[in-house]
Amino acid sequence: MKLLKQEIFKIIVDEFNKRDPKELSIYDEVLKEKLAKSPKTIQRYFEEFQAKYNSIVEVAKRKQKTYKLINPVDIMLESFDHYENIGWLFQMIQENDPIAFKDLEIYTKKDKHLYQFQTTPFEDIDDLESKQSFKRLKNIIQARDYAKLTFMYDNNTYDNLKCLKLVFMDNNWYIAYVDEEDKLKFGRISFIQRVDFATKSGHFQPSSVSKHIHFLEHSIQNSMTLYDVSKKTATIKANPNIARYFKKYMKKFLSTQKFIKEQDDGSIIFELTYTQPLEILPFVQKWLPDLVILEPQELKDEFRKKLKQALENL
Repeated sequence: MKLLKQEIFKIIVDEFNKRDPKELSIYDEVLKEKLAKSPKTIQRYFEEFQAKYNSIVEVAKRKQKTYKLINPVDIMLESFDHYENIGWLFQMIQENDPIAFKDLEIYTKKDKHLYQFQTTPFEDIDDLESKQSFKRLKNIIQARDYAKLTFMYDNNTYDNLKCLKLVFMDNNWYIAYVDEEDKLKFGRISFIQRVDFATKSGHFQPSSVSKHIHFLEHSIQNSMTLYDVSKKTATIKANPNIARYFKKYMKKFLSTQKFIKEQDDGSIIFELTYTQPLEILPFVQKWLPDLVILEPQELKDEFRKKLKQALENL
């Protein structure tokens, strides 16, 4: 089976990290076996790796051509620079090391008795317009240019936007931007129809978006989190049959999730903070009927209203 270049580089990094000192010869037997290539081809891989990552150097005065790893390299983070060419990205838990692949099936075919992926872990940006939008937004963010975005769902154009970051959340890619009213908002990449330079020329200063960046990095829970809106707290009960998922040391489903107590009947009480009902109600709905909103009353009323509408549509 032909290995993708990213897989080859991953194997090389793994072998470097297994050695002390972190040195590899182009004649290394383990490497030759894993790559199924000649020393000459392995040397070419080392040279390509050296040019791409600047993390290895040739060791002088060795009978066999040998390279040394001088800087750690994270293949996944480097791959993000070329995301428009990546179809899949997932984490290999057993190695605790993220690996990027263009085609997941190629890699997992030999281990299909171990792995099965029913859905892609990442939104696949495979249409030409989305790829171009992603690439243009990346360049605009790096240059701190003002942008003009047209979204296909309302066909409206929003001008003079300060684009902050490309954000992956809720299994989708978003652009985080500040609009002309100084509000932080999110636009889904796959919904963008056009990316243009704004009417306003020049570059915006980082200081003008420092508070938005701080909010983005510390206060965003999901794409429904509103900027500059006071947070409210919801108290929720997980009934006994699902309580195990909400115990104190279990992984949180939402970043603001806070364990409160376990009750005598085995149910769990926890809290969530939110800026608008849509930020947490879809999560509660997902666990129906076993998550119960205890307070506030206005959130209970809003949820009851949505449930009633759903029943009327049946």
